[in-house]
Amino acid sequence: MFRTFRKLLLVLSALLLLPAISISDPIWADLVSGETETSPAASIQAKALNKEVEQLYRHVEEGNVQAVLEDTRRVSSLFESSSFQGLTGVEGIHALAESILEMKEATARAVQEPQHWMRSAGKLRMASDSLIHSRDALWLQYFKVIREDLRVMGQYAAQQDKPGMKRAYDSLEEHYELIRPSIVIQRKPEDVNMIESWISYAGGLVASGETSEVQRVLPQGEEMMNMLFGKKKDEPALAPLAEVREPWTWQLVIGAFILAALTFVGYRKYRGQQYSSKPMFPRKL
Repeated sequence: MFRTFRKLLLVLSALLLLPAISISDPIWADLVSGETETSPAASIQAKALNKEVEQLYRHVEEGNVQAVLEDTRRVSSLFESSSFQGLTGVEGIHALAESILEMKEATARAVQEPQHWMRSAGKLRMASDSLIHSRDALWLQYFKVIREDLRVMGQYAAQQDKPGMKRAYDSLEEHYELIRPSIVIQRKPEDVNMIESWISYAGGLVASGETSEVQRVLPQGEEMMNMLFGKKKDEPALAPLAEVREPWTWQLVIGAFILAALTFVGYRKYRGQQYSSKPMFPRKL
């Protein structure tokens, strides 16, 4: 009985020591939290990579294929020699590598497919930017574009316009693919899997012409997109006109305020002319 009691005390002591271990041992803390510390070298390397990609993008805009080939080689070399530990996970590294490979292939066909070349450059540009900017990354500017695609999908679905609904979905899919590497770099894998499962499911409904089902799942897609872009759960891209209550009342109040201000200024000017004092400085003779 005494031995059993001693064993119980040892177990309880070990459990009590666990919080102290998690605080004092950084390795244990990383294992518990699932996070890894960002090294200073990773940030420097990410900024260097982003700078090269910015130059590559400018050369694509200029249509300078030879310069882009040289830029791509430098970008690849930097990527291979860099470590982005703490900036993104394995999935993000893989997505960035795919963007670089796509850029190489698009450059090889730049003359035949200039639009694809430009899109590949934009995709890589946003992907590299997402490594160094968390809150104001370039890809976040696509929130209103994505929400507009969803809105138009719903509009065509309500009208039972299947071709229009298909065009809106294709636009949504195209825009998502453009920012996908950036999303994978910055968001959790489970969040990415969730939104991509929804996009795939919605695509099946659109392909089968299920307009009522598309209308039913759209609110769920909007909610997911809001969370993906770091918005509120039910935050719209643009404020509906219905939220602007009694606009004429506000216009009348503002107009009355301006009129009162002008009347007061005119009254002061009139009083000043009636009771003006002598000039501070005498006139020259």
